Amino acid sequence: MARKKYRLVEVNPQEIAFNRENPRGESAAEIQRDKSFEQLKDSVAQFGVLVPIVVHENDEREGYNYILVDGERRLRAALATNVNEIPAHIATTEDKMGERVQAFHIHMLRKQWKPVAIVRSFKTIRKELRRSKKWESDKELLEELQSLTGCTDTQLEDLQRGIHYPEKVLKEIDDGKLKWSHIVQFEASFVEQLSLHYPSFLKELGARKVRESLAEKARQKVIKPTRALIDNMLPIFKRAKTKEERSVAKKLFGAFINGPDISPEVIKMAYDKKFPPPKDQLELANEIIEACDRLSPMIEQVEAGQVIAYNKKSKELKKILESLKATVNNKLRQLARLI
Repeated sequence: MARKKYRLVEVNPQEIAFNRENPRGESAAEIQRDKSFEQLKDSVAQFGVLVPIVVHENDEREGYNYILVDGERRLRAALATNVNEIPAHIATTEDKMGERVQAFHIHMLRKQWKPVAIVRSFKTIRKELRRSKKWESDKELLEELQSLTGCTDTQLEDLQRGIHYPEKVLKEIDDGKLKWSHIVQFEASFVEQLSLHYPSFLKELGARKVRESLAEKARQKVIKPTRALIDNMLPIFKRAKTKEERSVAKKLFGAFINGPDISPEVIKMAYDKKFPPPKDQLELANEIIEACDRLSPMIEQVEAGQVIAYNKKSKELKKILESLKATVNNKLRQLARLI
């Protein structure tokens, strides 16, 4: 891909075609209804377009000399107010991929853009990469995406999570009906955990169905705060270790996905009832201290010579004390490393 070049020129708005792949996801009607667009039109009518738009030269769309990369609202405001010329940066690259990457970087720098706009742009680049070359692994593809987009590991991880959701869901986030943080947690605290701990069960349920169920629960306020999955579902994935625990967890996860009204809190309560959670560590330490205060004097009172007369009981006591000694010594070594 050639190095990006930009030159600033004055362009007739009528010569610019709108980009069919607008990452912001707004229709012309939605822009027209926005009150801030009216303010923008007033500003453009009075002062012109103050911040240059970004375009690239057109070799496909007949009747237009340029195609828009960034600045749809400014362009629409100029057209609506019959402005004859507006400033434009002409971005040139060697190929289509270069144009898409240019657009992505511009959008990443626009702080007012919602995350889903970046996801749309990211999806386009990812799709183009898959078309252009056969990748030996998803890891190689991700490395190339990171190299092209300049995303941090965290940004790349969240964008990867967002691409699993259809335009309908992304539009609902744009409209404020769903939260972007919900989508991130759907993946991080549930779908990815199912994939890691219960891959065959996720395949049985269907990842698409799981995501649709989660989105619908968020719409219906069954999943309310963003932390609902972190606080209620993630602990179950971490605690379910034995065969019985995993079996119960699997049944509860299935009920959660298939039950429209079942909340994460209900699932956590059901699991805790079957397998009570470990006590708070401070509470547990206090209980141990109190128990030892009672146990030490009792052990001191045991007369080995007398208890030996009770052969079976003396062997049982010896076994318990040896086990206790091993446990205590192990904890003492752990504490010695920390204190």
